[in-house]
Amino acid sequence: MIHIKNLSKVYTKGRNEVVALKDINLEIKKGDIYGIIGLSGAGKSSLIRCINRLEEPTSGDVLVNKINLIHLKNKELRKARKKIGMIFQNFNLLHSKTVFENIAFPLKLVNTPEKIIKEKVNHLLELVELSDKAYVYPSQLSGGQKQRVGIARALANEPDVLLCDEATSALDPKTTKQILNLLKNINDRLNLTIVIITHEMEVIKEVCNRVAILEGGNIAEEGSTVDIFSKPQNPITKHFINQDENLPKSFIKGKVLHLSFTQGSATQPLISQITRDFDIDVNILSGKIEYIQNQAIGKLTIQMDVDCHRLLDIIKYFEKNYVKVEVIKQ
Repeated sequence: MIHIKNLSKVYTKGRNEVVALKDINLEIKKGDIYGIIGLSGAGKSSLIRCINRLEEPTSGDVLVNKINLIHLKNKELRKARKKIGMIFQNFNLLHSKTVFENIAFPLKLVNTPEKIIKEKVNHLLELVELSDKAYVYPSQLSGGQKQRVGIARALANEPDVLLCDEATSALDPKTTKQILNLLKNINDRLNLTIVIITHEMEVIKEVCNRVAILEGGNIAEEGSTVDIFSKPQNPITKHFINQDENLPKSFIKGKVLHLSFTQGSATQPLISQITRDFDIDVNILSGKIEYIQNQAIGKLTIQMDVDCHRLLDIIKYFEKNYVKVEVIKQ
């Protein structure tokens, strides 16, 4: 669906150059809800705007539905963009127009007949649950309602891809969850490929099946959301999922392990089995259960005083039972 190859973006101001993206390679499949996360200045917004060429890449290729957007002239690019919807953090609604008129706006730009406009807009209003707000103005709407209008407008031309640039950052947690549920519903009903730019890991956990972590214009880590949460490899990823915990290192002896319980293992009594089968004491330092797309991921940090040979046997036992292990202190 979306194939990004060796993409770089350099901003130039006078004699100064700022490298926003460095040799980015990503593949986003049809029907994915794909998250791109990073700290401020990591290159997230530059990347999403290069996908539809709101920003011109310095080098590299962006293919959407096997069409390389980089090679398109203005007229061809405008046609290709009709199949790439976009929603923004600040909604970007036309304040002098009603909700109906805002959603109809992209259809009027391409001279869609009025009868079809009315049918499409009413259908989209129903989809985003705003049928009763058709003839009110943006100033009369809440932030969540404004974003629903933005989503409906982005869907007006029946796109194959929806780009979301920090689309929930201006919303409170309850409204954010409602908007994310709406995006999931749209993804399910329309098989729409969605790309979400965010700095909030809770957004990734809630809806994204895959995620890329950006740091300094590079991809620090990429993979399925469950795998990234279960066993992050990069320090910046651990920062986002709060895995680097403040352990009382001054008095902890022996081995300290981070355990991530996947594929149903969170409900199994594996710790008690370990203590019996290996005749050891296990000290639980911290633990929690997170839910990623309704899949339970158990997190546990434990300490045990064992030699390296027994430690390897214990790790094999955990991994055989779908528990991912990271040794953080030996």
